[in-house]
Amino acid sequence: MQLNQISSWKKYDNINNDVQNEFVKSWLLELGPITKRISEKKNFSLELLKDDVGEVEIQDQRFIDSLAKEFKVREVLLYGDKIPLVFARTIIPLLTIEKGLAELGKLGTRPLGDILFEKKIFKKEESAYASFELQQDIFWGRKIKYSVNGQPFSVMEVFLFKNEI
Repeated sequence: MQLNQISSWKKYDNINNDVQNEFVKSWLLELGPITKRISEKKNFSLELLKDDVGEVEIQDQRFIDSLAKEFKVREVLLYGDKIPLVFARTIIPLLTIEKGLAELGKLGTRPLGDILFEKKIFKKEESAYASFELQQDIFWGRKIKYSVNGQPFSVMEVFLFKNEI
């Protein structure tokens, strides 16, 4: 999926006036699992796009305060009734898998939310928001830094809709 980020990552207070749609705002501020929210109204499915070890961009390393050289990068599309609703990218330093939680490295086609909100060992550290362009449409996304047993990782979600789903 070729998403083009068109704004820098900012705190919510700095983008609140830019996001006109209250429905989209509610997704940006969602505290629970996105998969659960989709499943409440739609038939949920997940497509695994990428699940590889590799390098990440320096701004992603800075966001999670990691000097690691190798990361697990996982990209998925979340569907509701076979319509793509969310593009998600998880960046996990291999050290986080080794010292934080090995299960993070073995998700496969399971939603991350299956463990992220069930286990009490995850801590939400920081959130940032940005806009993206895809085929001349503008969408909003968020990036959240988490830690598990003191080890960092991040989850980025871009919401591929403008109206109620």
